[in-house]
Amino acid sequence: MTAEAMVRVFVFGMVTVVLAGCVSEDQFYEEVSLSREAAYRQWKSRKERQELSQPHITGQLGIRDCLKLAFANNKVLQRVLQDKEIARGERLKSYSAILPTVGLSGEYRRMDEVTSFEIDTPAGKETIQFGDVHNYSAILTVTQPIYAGGSIRATLQAAKLFSLLSDQAVRAAVQDVVYAAQRAYYDVLLTQHLVEISADAVRSAQAHLDSVKQRRKGGVASDFDVLRAEVELSNFQAELIKNKNAINVAKAGLIKVMGVSQDSDFVLSDELNYVRSETTMEEAVAAAFRNRPDLFGRELDIRHQKELLRIARSRYWPSISAFYDNTWAKPDPHNMMAIEWGRAWQAGLRAMLPIFDGMARHGEIVQQKARVKQAQIDLVDAEETALFELTKAHLSIADAEEFVESQGLNLTRAEEGLRLAEVGYREGTNTQVEMIDAQAALTTARANHYQAIYSHTIAKLDLQKAMGSLKD
Repeated sequence: MTAEAMVRVFVFGMVTVVLAGCVSEDQFYEEVSLSREAAYRQWKSRKERQELSQPHITGQLGIRDCLKLAFANNKVLQRVLQDKEIARGERLKSYSAILPTVGLSGEYRRMDEVTSFEIDTPAGKETIQFGDVHNYSAILTVTQPIYAGGSIRATLQAAKLFSLLSDQAVRAAVQDVVYAAQRAYYDVLLTQHLVEISADAVRSAQAHLDSVKQRRKGGVASDFDVLRAEVELSNFQAELIKNKNAINVAKAGLIKVMGVSQDSDFVLSDELNYVRSETTMEEAVAAAFRNRPDLFGRELDIRHQKELLRIARSRYWPSISAFYDNTWAKPDPHNMMAIEWGRAWQAGLRAMLPIFDGMARHGEIVQQKARVKQAQIDLVDAEETALFELTKAHLSIADAEEFVESQGLNLTRAEEGLRLAEVGYREGTNTQVEMIDAQAALTTARANHYQAIYSHTIAKLDLQKAMGSLKD
């Protein structure tokens, strides 16, 4: 076989191997489909396990019960609580800066040959050997830090501040959970009222349609009147369907915050109540500056970053430590000619001063100074954010109070308007269109009234959160 033929055979074989290893498009789709099916089964298994682990609640549910469930089961809060353990670990780790370190090492070394020589003695020639072919040693080392350029104290302080920072993170998470739970609870309350209003409107529209049909039989109403009443009924039914869907979504959100099973069946026992806010802006600002966990956290972060800056600067100073070494070795470390176990020890002070480290120290200090500045800017920004949130909440409360009072008066007017329209319709002085308009106006007024109370409640909740004074 010629060289050219051998090359052709080789190329053909390689192409055959490559093509044999290729996967067709159908095989790719089949593999991906199987993978997706396996992922679905895993999700279903996780979902079933999660549903079994979640509490199932029924019956009356007050807002305090809602908060208790959220504290016990909310996943976000559970995750943040682990920051406390991280901080505890950091605190324990910081103690290594002041505690002694103890080390124990062992070694075996075999020599190919050892130094020896012969001397003449009255008894004849004697071989003198330095060391042994088999060498053993065990060393106990104790080191106690004494001075490290100020980094020892700074490390302990930084760990304490990190622990306090984690406390503020937990406080902020608790505030967020309280806010989310209460808001979700009020969302469900509002949608419940809207469903009740829509259901009442449907019942009234159905009764009106039945009345119109009776009047048509008596020749008093026309087919147009019946058609108009049917359109009114359909409109109210559509609104009822929309509000029922909204209440299902609101309940799902509340269940998610509480961390309970989505199959839970409960009835809210608290109500939307209108109580005027008596908190002044100055009182709100004072409370926020004293209570908000993010402001506390920013203050602590500045101090934490300053301690880290001290640690970085400590690298320009020598580190001093006391040491004690105890060595057990064979041959005896004091007499290499004695092929037996011996002991030696030493103690003293050790100082280390890095002279040149490629600008690493200076670069670290520059970085840490910038982090201190960032922390200071973050504090100013957090204060400005707090003032903005307080101002916004205060204005929202004022608007909501005006809205509630106007809608309360409007509701009274709408109720009276419907009463007069019904009387006039029965007496023939009002048309059906006026009757329908009065019913729609009352439905809108009732919805606006509860929406106003809800807005006022949420505005007060926003103010409490901005003040950092949400209570369980």
